[in-house]
Amino acid sequence: MAVIPWYANEKVRALDARLIESGVPGLELMERVGRGVVDFILKQPLARSALILAGAGNNGGDGFVIARLLMEGGWKVTVLLSHEAARSQGDAAVNLTKLGKMPVPVVESRTLDEAALTELLDSHDLVIDALLGTGAAGAPRGETARLIAAVNRHRFGRHVLAVDIPSGTEGGEGIEAQWTCTAGGRKLPMATGYGAALAGETVLIPLGENSAPLLGVPDALELEEGDVRSFLPRRRSDDHKGRRGGVLLVAGSKRYRGAALLAARGALRAGAGLVVLASVPEVLDVLAASLPEAIAEPLDTPGSLEAVMRKWRPRCATLLIGSGLDRDDRARELCRIGAQWDGPSLWDGDGLYWLGKDDIKPARCCLTPHEGEAAALLGERLPVRNRFEAAGDVARQYGPVLLKGYRSLVAGPEQTPWIVSRGDRTLSVPGSGDVLAGACAALLAAGVPAEKALALGAWCHGAAGEALGRMKGQDGVLAHEVSDHLPAILKELNGAC
Repeated sequence: MAVIPWYANEKVRALDARLIESGVPGLELMERVGRGVVDFILKQPLARSALILAGAGNNGGDGFVIARLLMEGGWKVTVLLSHEAARSQGDAAVNLTKLGKMPVPVVESRTLDEAALTELLDSHDLVIDALLGTGAAGAPRGETARLIAAVNRHRFGRHVLAVDIPSGTEGGEGIEAQWTCTAGGRKLPMATGYGAALAGETVLIPLGENSAPLLGVPDALELEEGDVRSFLPRRRSDDHKGRRGGVLLVAGSKRYRGAALLAARGALRAGAGLVVLASVPEVLDVLAASLPEAIAEPLDTPGSLEAVMRKWRPRCATLLIGSGLDRDDRARELCRIGAQWDGPSLWDGDGLYWLGKDDIKPARCCLTPHEGEAAALLGERLPVRNRFEAAGDVARQYGPVLLKGYRSLVAGPEQTPWIVSRGDRTLSVPGSGDVLAGACAALLAAGVPAEKALALGAWCHGAAGEALGRMKGQDGVLAHEVSDHLPAILKELNGAC
């Protein structure tokens, strides 16, 4: 697999220490970071003026190197310190002294009122965040917090570059960046969710030719297109619908009627050969008109699910349960019965609620929770302490999990987590998760192993959302449109084989 490795902050900090122990001075490492960042900046279509926000630590020292190199390249540069200059120490102080010998304005932010700070931000094309590095703990305070808020208020991430990691990523309000140039290794807090949204495009700045082995085993692996292409189910020219795999879908309620239909649509659009929807009459009454390709099975009482499962188990490889099921006694009993399914099952929506509430343990299940559902399964409150830890804990308790969100995670009980890099805010619409669950269930039914089915389903779902966002705009796309674009994404993946 041609995956991209991501590492915990501690491993990258240990890399710095090992390189210094091997004879590379700290000043040289700072110079390498600065030169790597400047090399990236010079490739961008910018107006050659930069405001560098520098903190008191080594991250600020990187910023001083960047300021010096940009000035030598003919840029207009201003350095804005979040602290008194005398507080810079060690290698950072050395580079600040070097910078002081050049015609670069160095200003302490505490001397500026809000109007002057705004004018400074507006008068430079590029803002470089070198305030806090990975060693920072807790929420930003004082001038650092003020500068972060000012940048976010006036720049909206545009032409903002973070050095190593956006300041405040792990401690509260973080700086919103268009690019993050990260040194040594890609750092886990920027891999998914809020941190990934802050970081924007992440660019790796190598610290040495032989540094990768010093980082050790990656803590997460980002999938690329070639990886997910290898997960595609094997199809033959003489396939019929029975070979494509069937999904039995237990979903929907009087209150939530659309979720079941969207999940069924997602399964069919992802290539399922058979979709049987077992639900209440209020859902099934509209099924023939809205989705005639699916088969309707009425659930007059929760107990009737047992007969439906026996009837369709020979033709349905996978059970999908939970989408729009509600949280009443009827739904509870359906989940208890559904847990007896002897094949692969996928639990989503209200099915996840009952898994955690009733301590149900299906034999071969996988799950598609968002952060709130994952927290409930673990008995925690939002926000989850760490997306990677939460995904791993859920997987060890229940089975393979797709933790949904920006840059979703796939985790198995004994697997290094995968990062699925496709998807954007286009998908933040009602019913999007139901379509995703249906797509993943179809891939499970086609015989794709659980972790791969979850990753492939999330990739296709995310790519469909991105494509629709480009065509129609990222606001107002409907969930059924996402499902209807899945065949085009599968065609692209299959066509590249």
